[in-house]
Amino acid sequence: MAIPLTVIGGFLGAGKTTLVNHLMRTGTRRYGVLVNDFGAINIDAELIASQDGVSIALTNGCVCCSLGDDFAAALDALASRTPAPEHLIVEASGVADPWRIAQLALIEPGFELEPLVVMVDAAAVLGQLADRWVAATIECQLAFAELVVLNKSDLAADLPAVGAAIASRRPEARQLTTTHATISETALRFPPPARPRASRLAADAPPAHGFTTTLWRCPGPLDPVRLRTVLERLPRSVLRVKGFFQISADRPPTLLQYAAERWAFTPHAACEDLAFVIIGTPEMPSAAALAEMFAAAVY
Repeated sequence: MAIPLTVIGGFLGAGKTTLVNHLMRTGTRRYGVLVNDFGAINIDAELIASQDGVSIALTNGCVCCSLGDDFAAALDALASRTPAPEHLIVEASGVADPWRIAQLALIEPGFELEPLVVMVDAAAVLGQLADRWVAATIECQLAFAELVVLNKSDLAADLPAVGAAIASRRPEARQLTTTHATISETALRFPPPARPRASRLAADAPPAHGFTTTLWRCPGPLDPVRLRTVLERLPRSVLRVKGFFQISADRPPTLLQYAAERWAFTPHAACEDLAFVIIGTPEMPSAAALAEMFAAAVY
């Protein structure tokens, strides 16, 4: 029997990882999840049964694995676990085209592609669709969406306008409005609209986007007040900051999530590295300039 597979896409900071966390905590199925970044998966310590460098097994039967470079091999490895997952979820990166991943899932034997889910930040998406650097990526992600989740709807200034903008670009897609990515697993399962024929050639094509990425390693504990000041002063060309820092050497790490000029600090049980991944448009300041800005938050 084919294993159901859901691809979750969406731009940086839309809430993809939050949705994955929610499904693993509250779902009734035994999920197998493929993610690009373990660091953002904030799993309650009491739910973790075991973990190693490539997977985290939960006490409820779910397992989270690293996506890696070979998608087909990662799918096969996850599906062959004992016990086998009842449903697979793939979280696409924030600048990826989720349809490319979905095509691979359609081609690989043994899997049944569920509706393609695309998350949007309802408070930011209208501005993103008007941004010359970001709009093309958002449009690409919406092009084959089958369920569009309007997340952070409580922060949207004009939610009807957001829905209309999505519908004008992808009228075939269902829309679901929520906050904090709290949607039922049953909402992910419905007969999808007619799909174009899958093409491995298109699926294997390299992604095209103009975003740049840099890494800043924390040289020591950071003052959260000064860090907030740094975040307030970041130019709009900085789209995403994600990573871990410590407030003091004797305290557990804190996860920083920054997107759409909003941020959150969340205590975290553990992390592999105290560093920030910074993603932005080609107009983003240089790595040296960003390092100087963040260094102002060091104690």
